[in-house]
Amino acid sequence: MTKIWPTADQAMHHAAHHAVAPLVWDPGSHLVSRFTFGPTAANRAYLVKHTVESWWQGQVTAGRQYSGYRGHAAVAAQGPLLSKSPSEVRAWLKAHGGEYGWEAMDQLSRVTLGLQVWSKAQLYETLVDFFSNHLNVANHNGDVWNTRHAYDRDVIRKFAFGRFSDMLVASSKHPAMLVYLNLAESNKSAVNENYGRELLELHTVGLGYSESDVKNSARALTGRTLYGDHRYVYDPDLHWTGPIRVLGFSHANVSATGGESVGDAYVRYLATHPKTAAHIARKLCQRFVSDNPSNALVSAVANAYLKNHTEILPTVHTILRSEEFWMTRGRKVRRPVENLIATIRVLGNPVSDMGKALDTLDWMSQSLGQRPLDWAPPNGYPDVAAAWRSSGTLINLWSFHRGFAQNWWDGFGKIKAESLYGSAKPKNSGQAIVALTKRLTGMTFSASHRAALQKFLAEPASTPLAKSNLQWYLPHLIPLILDAPHHALR
Repeated sequence: MTKIWPTADQAMHHAAHHAVAPLVWDPGSHLVSRFTFGPTAANRAYLVKHTVESWWQGQVTAGRQYSGYRGHAAVAAQGPLLSKSPSEVRAWLKAHGGEYGWEAMDQLSRVTLGLQVWSKAQLYETLVDFFSNHLNVANHNGDVWNTRHAYDRDVIRKFAFGRFSDMLVASSKHPAMLVYLNLAESNKSAVNENYGRELLELHTVGLGYSESDVKNSARALTGRTLYGDHRYVYDPDLHWTGPIRVLGFSHANVSATGGESVGDAYVRYLATHPKTAAHIARKLCQRFVSDNPSNALVSAVANAYLKNHTEILPTVHTILRSEEFWMTRGRKVRRPVENLIATIRVLGNPVSDMGKALDTLDWMSQSLGQRPLDWAPPNGYPDVAAAWRSSGTLINLWSFHRGFAQNWWDGFGKIKAESLYGSAKPKNSGQAIVALTKRLTGMTFSASHRAALQKFLAEPASTPLAKSNLQWYLPHLIPLILDAPHHALR
């Protein structure tokens, strides 16, 4: 049975020093690989001198200070439509020659990518990503052209550090969700079951409901619809009245005017249902721990979720306080775009033109099949390794590694490859390989892996740096290190 300690540092110190090869036990790298979009030289250095709890509290403070789109000012400046209401976006689009254009959705994709790379609030961004997938509304969908950005702002980002119950109620009233899952068109004469079913199966309790539960779930939420300008409104004339019973929830539901409060009570009931706690806990553990977390850890996280009234931060902090978390280094694979972003973060590529840089990241994410927020079905992007086995994606990633190491891409400034050696200049070829692997992956490669890199350089490790093939091959050696499993693991 996994043990939960009072603090993350206690859990780290008591956990068995275990890692799956080729990774080795390195708690600092493990922490920032899982709770950020990739380690940087700076946050690895921070964890050498500070405790895990200090890092966590710093990230909680940053998430509150830089919530919404405030994590990076230059990135946020690339999304001027993201602060506007749906009607304001429509008016802006009409004034610029395309009333139904997709600019707001484009800005949302680009800003999301930029914040994942450069935001100071990395814990916040990982939770935004998690709940964006959990309560997915597909971006770049013609039905949500002027509302999807507001869903990100007013539902996901607003409550990512708050209570899931509040986030769920907000999602059940948001125009983007109402259109995406057909709740806006559901009424007492023609009840549409789409949202009512997905609310049960995907958003809360998971499988295990009956067809009667689905019908009553849909009936309870009738009346939630939209004005012509895409504002949410509850219309009692559309609400189905009569007894409602779903799982353990029941209500007489006798008044159409009281239908909205019945729906809210039902949604909050689902948010606090033990099966919802287990469902969300398992997904969180799959995100931060491993593809197959233990039932004991899932149960502990679910208990924290219920004990804290669906508060997200103490629920996630429970994972950090478990021994199991610290014993799973090497058991998660980065999804393709996470690998891309982690590459920029570890190389430290400067930006020469933020607009062009975000355009570059946007087309790269499309070519990797993981443009943020664009997963079409309502279940969100998968977060297990088996879903991402694609030779084409791997080849694309390796190509992107080379471009970032060799300064190919629009919008990005140049990096000096020699700067990746660090402050102490290596004396020979072997020392250079040690310094580079340490700088890029946080660890020294094994002797056999160093030998493979040495073979690529076609020279012995003792070759003085001044005579080494690194004079020509260094920009090619760097991406070769990033192609390795050491960088592919989250």
